[in-house]
Amino acid sequence: MADRSAWLRATRWGNKRLIDASVGRRLGVAGYRAAVGFNRFLPPPRILLNGPSKSGTHLLSDCLALLPKTMYSGRHFALAEFARSQRPVTDDGADPARPMSLDERTLERFLRRCPQGMFVTAHARFHPRLSQLLADLGYRQLLLLRDPRDIVMSFTRYVVSRPNHHRHQYYTQVLSTDDERIMATITGVPTLSPPLQPMHTTVDSYLPWGAEPSTLVCKFEDLVGPLGQGSAETQVATVQAISQFLQRPIPLDHARAVADKMYSTASLTYRKGAIGDWRDHFSPAHRQTFKTRAQGMLMQLGYESGDDW
Repeated sequence: MADRSAWLRATRWGNKRLIDASVGRRLGVAGYRAAVGFNRFLPPPRILLNGPSKSGTHLLSDCLALLPKTMYSGRHFALAEFARSQRPVTDDGADPARPMSLDERTLERFLRRCPQGMFVTAHARFHPRLSQLLADLGYRQLLLLRDPRDIVMSFTRYVVSRPNHHRHQYYTQVLSTDDERIMATITGVPTLSPPLQPMHTTVDSYLPWGAEPSTLVCKFEDLVGPLGQGSAETQVATVQAISQFLQRPIPLDHARAVADKMYSTASLTYRKGAIGDWRDHFSPAHRQTFKTRAQGMLMQLGYESGDDW
């Protein structure tokens, strides 16, 4: 565990310093892939860590990096990268006009190059052809979900804070207030290129993955632990469930050690990471708009039991 913790700290340090240096980051990722690609001694399965952008995938990635016989492959993708269609697609692969056609050979080659025992991270909505490729290549998938209202806040703050983000100019120069920015994230902006989808549409497009037999659904709220205003007991139990699903079962004391180290302000996209942050920022108009569009989803996912929030 000590060696794995040191590796994770070094990775966090490098990520923080290269996040806005595109050339340096590409070179760093290429070098990392080349280094770990020679590792052929980890046991199956290959692993896909998937979820909507800003759902907390870096938290889950840090958890996996601390599990035995598991490593990050250096591979990340959004499904839009493998689209054949010339029509505009959203950031993580939804074509607003019709189902997306995939370059399946290129996608299969990308996924196959991940060695056994390593994980790929992705923002990839459900697609039947991707599902089949994952099954053919023996992947197990972890689908990370989070309260969509907290995703709204995390996404909005992240875009505003990152000048290199492709949405940054619109969020900071066209939109003038935080209220406008939050509302845009909730409702989407179809006139942007690529279009920004409504938050409920984005989250809903991931939910079919939960019915796949090789997928384990995890919730950010179960992983974040006391530092994010969650439960320590639930966090440890979730770590153990993940390790069991990935065929790397660990004892209770090991799971506690992973839980203690996985949540960190040094993580690449850490901002606040607390459950229910949306309550401090949603106006009555934001709440009503979200209720109108996504109340059923909130109840389906267990985040609300009614509309009195």
